[in-house]
Amino acid sequence: MLASNHEDIAEMRASNARIIAANHEDIAEMRASNARTDRQLLEMQQQAAKDREQADKDRQRGDKDREQADKDRQQVEKDRQQVEKDRQQIEKDRQRGDKERQEFNRQLAGISDRLGSLIEDMVAPNAPRIARTLFEGDEVLTSAIRVKRRHPSDPGLNIELDLLVVGSRHLLVGEAKSKVTVEKAVAFLEKMRSIHEYFPEFSGFTVLPLIASVGIESSLVAHLSRLHIYALAFGDETMEILNEGAF
Repeated sequence: MLASNHEDIAEMRASNARIIAANHEDIAEMRASNARTDRQLLEMQQQAAKDREQADKDRQRGDKDREQADKDRQQVEKDRQQVEKDRQQIEKDRQRGDKERQEFNRQLAGISDRLGSLIEDMVAPNAPRIARTLFEGDEVLTSAIRVKRRHPSDPGLNIELDLLVVGSRHLLVGEAKSKVTVEKAVAFLEKMRSIHEYFPEFSGFTVLPLIASVGIESSLVAHLSRLHIYALAFGDETMEILNEGAF
């Protein structure tokens, strides 16, 4: 009986030992599992920290990019405004230039008109003397400046002559120019072709065209001679024909 009890006790102790050993194994396994879990948690925390750090960097970089984009947008707007200001200034300068050019042309036209009138006034007192020279003994009957005549058969047309000197057989028709050019000489010669249309009372008269100016270049004098136009300008003392006897 006693031996049986000892065996039971021994068996109980062995069973307890196995249970304890199993518990130790379970505890060790649990500790190992907890350690793995702790490591995993630590790794996850570290990775989360890295992710947060990277996210912060990305956010900061994004903020910087947005700030730079805002600056670039503001600069673009400033540049656009400056371009618009420059365009407006260019337009103002253009308009001012147009006004100044128009004013200059107006003043120049006024000066040209006054100079033309001045030349006419200077030609007037010399006209009879010059006509007597060119009329070849023909009597000078009348002399006038700034003559206007309406076409006898077409009232819508008219002609203006700066100088008209009338003889018994000759007409001296003068044009006063502040500057003589080939084009102006040709246009004047074209006007001369219609003299008898506007002045039918002088049909059969010899028409002598004359261009007067303060001074006429020698090359233009030669050209006027080829066109059979007398050139009148200032000589040493008074106005004189520069191409008398040239044609």
